[in-house]
Amino acid sequence: MNSLMGHRSRLPVYFYQTPEWATAELLQRLPLERGDLILDPACGEQSIAKVVKDFSNQIYIFTNDINGDRPADFHFDMTRRESWQAIELCTGGFDWVIGHPPFWADSSDGKKIGKPIVHRFLEIGYQFAKKGVVFLLKKSFTEPVSYRRSWLQAYRQEQFLELRLEPISFNCTCRPDGVACDWYGWKHGHTGGLVPEYIWMLG
Repeated sequence: MNSLMGHRSRLPVYFYQTPEWATAELLQRLPLERGDLILDPACGEQSIAKVVKDFSNQIYIFTNDINGDRPADFHFDMTRRESWQAIELCTGGFDWVIGHPPFWADSSDGKKIGKPIVHRFLEIGYQFAKKGVVFLLKKSFTEPVSYRRSWLQAYRQEQFLELRLEPISFNCTCRPDGVACDWYGWKHGHTGGLVPEYIWMLG
């Protein structure tokens, strides 16, 4: 495990803090059960975890962030399968993976952005989650581009949630303007389709 944690500084990523209202709206709509264990694989400043803890004292959450300076239960590179295995071993497994993973890695060659990594969180996380995965993702994620096309097509029937939000102004240094993001969820064994729901916070 120590060798895995040694990789945490090799993949700096953009930081977008998830608004508490967005998480609160999500939790009301999830089929959570007493005793469910959630893993947030890219927790940042624990904004999602704080809302989960306020939502119920019968739902539990563990947090991970690759940045060792941020408060989290684990500090692993979650683009690596071994990291998920290590957390599974430590926690006994988790029912849900819920979070707001980075879309790209930071660039290491002077380019504006690095390679896309968000699909790694989704693909690996869904394999390890006992019940399902729910991520706050840019609207463009569902476009079937090459590196995520096969997964989206394979699990299209298991998508159970699409919670559409107003553009979010994230508290970050890289992009302060409104960003179009929605909650998307996939649940093992789900075959009932989905009806997108719209949440608009009135000023």
